[in-house]
Amino acid sequence: MTEVVLKIPNMSCKHCVMRITKAIESVGAKGEVSLEEKKAVVEFDPGKVRLEEIIKAIERYGYEVEVA
Repeated sequence: MTEVVLKIPNMSCKHCVMRITKAIESVGAKGEVSLEEKKAVVEFDPGKVRLEEIIKAIERYGYEVEVA
């Protein structure tokens, strides 16, 4: 498993946390999303999902994503 930290600067509420968590899980990854720190710690199997897919899933909800 690979772990990566993603910065999500335009996350602003608990609803955002739920949407981002849903986006991460939709591609087969696991994520712990922190509203206070405006980041997500994502764990995934690179043999099953690519980092780019996770980022695109979050961006589809309108969030900016940066790899920390």
